[in-house]
Amino acid sequence: MRKNCKRSGGFTLLELIVALTILTLITLLIGQFFYLALNAWEKGEAETALTQRLRVLSGLLSQEIKSAYPYKMEIDDEKVVVFKGGADSIMFVTTIADSSYGGFRWVRYSFKDGTLFQKQGLLPDKELPDKIYGDEEIVDSDMEEIGFRYYSVDEGEWKDSWDYGEYLPGAVRVQLLSGSQPLLINIPMGPVEKQDEN
Repeated sequence: MRKNCKRSGGFTLLELIVALTILTLITLLIGQFFYLALNAWEKGEAETALTQRLRVLSGLLSQEIKSAYPYKMEIDDEKVVVFKGGADSIMFVTTIADSSYGGFRWVRYSFKDGTLFQKQGLLPDKELPDKIYGDEEIVDSDMEEIGFRYYSVDEGEWKDSWDYGEYLPGAVRVQLLSGSQPLLINIPMGPVEKQDEN
């Protein structure tokens, strides 16, 4: 004779363990998805902020360097064009000045310890070489790298530095990030490349 086994309305222990395991796996997968999505969002925000900062900085440098003017003044008993640059600093006279004053101003950018500094003043200025250092304003305090190079039209090559002389360089190359495309800024008031007369 057969016994009639009736099943009660609850879950067995095995069914409960399998359900909890599946629920745990689904929870882990959802958590991993949110973690990856959050990391991608933060990375995208950081890249957007960096791109915006570099765009503003390259626009500022480009505008000012393009407006460099071959302003001459006496430095160390010699009349020279006020333009001097190294691998991590650049100083020149620009025609972009305070609208209430007009005229010329000198500006100096220097990079040290991950920070880009700026100092400026109005011309004429008899104490210019002594005034270009100290009391600088911070332009950007989170720079990985910045470098300047100068194109000599006479020599037809790029130089790592430029000293006070008779003329401006033909162009300035600014490297804002290592491995990225450098910013090439032509100086309209710089010397014109020599043409063959033939």
